[in-house]
Amino acid sequence: MKHTDVRTVDNSQAKHIWDVADYCRRTGIHKTEEQRLIKVLGRYATSHELQINIVRVQTRIR
Repeated sequence: MKHTDVRTVDNSQAKHIWDVADYCRRTGIHKTEEQRLIKVLGRYATSHELQINIVRVQTRIR
């Protein structure tokens, strides 16, 4: 295993990783959609992956 000095790591490329269940709870996503996201993405994903893969129900406005 290679040792990495924390002071030399570039944080500009770091991404925030979400627990999918926690993200769904915070944003009000339904349980069935949460379970589908966990199947597709796994337990953890970036916010971008979550936003791209969420299927929202279309509401009819007419």
